[in-house]
Amino acid sequence: MSTGTIFHRTFDEVDEEIKNNPNDVKTLVFCTGQIYYELLTERQKLDRKDVAIVRLEQIAPFAFDKAAKYCAKYDNAEVVWAQQEPKNMGAYSYVNPRLMTATRELNKDEKRPRYVGRRVSSAPATGMSKIHQREYRDILEGVFGKPDDIE
Repeated sequence: MSTGTIFHRTFDEVDEEIKNNPNDVKTLVFCTGQIYYELLTERQKLDRKDVAIVRLEQIAPFAFDKAAKYCAKYDNAEVVWAQQEPKNMGAYSYVNPRLMTATRELNKDEKRPRYVGRRVSSAPATGMSKIHQREYRDILEGVFGKPDDIE
C-alpha cells in the first residue's frame, strides 16, 4: 500500500442521495468482489434509490462493528447477501451467522440476511451460456425484483 493510504474493511453506500436518506432504503445488500460493480450498474440502469449496497472488502476477521453499524443505519431495510458463486462455494455460509451475531449482539435486533445467488452446485459454473445468463438474471431479480414488481 502507498504511503498515506489505509485499508478499509468495508465500504458504505457510495450514492450520496441513498446514504443521506437511510429511511428510504428498502433493501440493504451486502456483497464482496465483482458482483458489487454489477449490482451498482444494474441499480443505476433501473434508477433505484431504495437499494443500498455495502461492500465487504475483508471477510476474515469479520467486521462485526461495521456490519452492525450499516444494519442500524438502514434499519427499515431487508438485509440481503448477494454473491455470484453457488450457495455452497461463496462467502454466504461464513458471513450469514456473523451478520446475525453482529446485529443480535451489537444492535439487539437480529437480522437474518436473505440469500441471493446461485443454487447449491458441485461445479462453480454451469458451462452453458444460456443457463449462466438465466442464473445471472435471477441474481439481479433477487436483489432488485422482477421488472413487473418495480413500482
